Amino acid sequence: MKINATYLNGSPLKQISQLVDSQFNTMIATFIGIDALGNGVVDGAMGSYKPAQWINPLRIAKKKLLFSIGGGAVTPASLECLFQGPRSTELDPSIYGNFLKMIRQVLNGGPITLKTASGVDYPTDYGMGFNGIDFDLENFRSYSGGVSSNLWADRLSQLNLQLRKDLPAGTLITHAPQTPYMLSSTQWPGANGGNPLALYTRMMQSSGDAIDWLNVQIYNQHNFSSTDMLSTTLKALLLDWPKTAKTSATKIVITVAFANNQCGTGYISPAMLTAALASLPPGTAAGGFNGWAYNASNTVTPSWDKQFSRLNS
Repeated sequence: MKINATYLNGSPLKQISQLVDSQFNTMIATFIGIDALGNGVVDGAMGSYKPAQWINPLRIAKKKLLFSIGGGAVTPASLECLFQGPRSTELDPSIYGNFLKMIRQVLNGGPITLKTASGVDYPTDYGMGFNGIDFDLENFRSYSGGVSSNLWADRLSQLNLQLRKDLPAGTLITHAPQTPYMLSSTQWPGANGGNPLALYTRMMQSSGDAIDWLNVQIYNQHNFSSTDMLSTTLKALLLDWPKTAKTSATKIVITVAFANNQCGTGYISPAMLTAALASLPPGTAAGGFNGWAYNASNTVTPSWDKQFSRLNS
């Protein structure tokens, strides 16, 4: 199945009928963070009032529903607690145990008490639950290369592989890297210190089989001044990088901003995306498309879910 996805950056209850009827087949709700003990901290749609009221209709409509762990506030220090020491790649049994318990509870749905970002208990109900998790780790300078990049690649590989063992069969596990965490400066115009063994390259080499797909964010890094510039990035992502990472282009879900006001830089129109994809060698195909965020999906005509369906066909 080709991915036709959107992120939910707030409660979609007012738009639930539109989402149910849309061509989006996958939604990712944001965000859950973790505290120093591995417990969940809610934000965005995951901290909305009575989320079961929008979760259940989406699950009944057979939409795949994931929840995102991370977000803009997450740094390496946020995840340090999961490991046994400052340079260790071994998971701490107690902290990881709390983290795993939280993930299982959210996946299963029903009543759960997490905490808000301010530390207040937040009793809620996730209804029919979720199909998987998405790691949105976007503020790691160490991702672009070097010893720290290798450490975190190995740590995340260990986490991926352990979660794949510990979570029920069929649970979706995805990540949402930015392009500089994947591509070298020769592969990607505007790369800041990227190298062929940047974090996500090494991580996929070690644990790619545990990952269902990558929601590769191509915005908030620089503006694309031409279709050729975008084509160069997509060629690197879909043709060059998978060879180095020992994976398939079908693991890459191209993730765009749905409108200028949804990103700082890097918005691309459907026409520019279509033209850039058409310039690639025949047979070049991603695993699908994703966008931030659902509340701007109708800013283009046809809407982004229909644009993605056309590009996926």
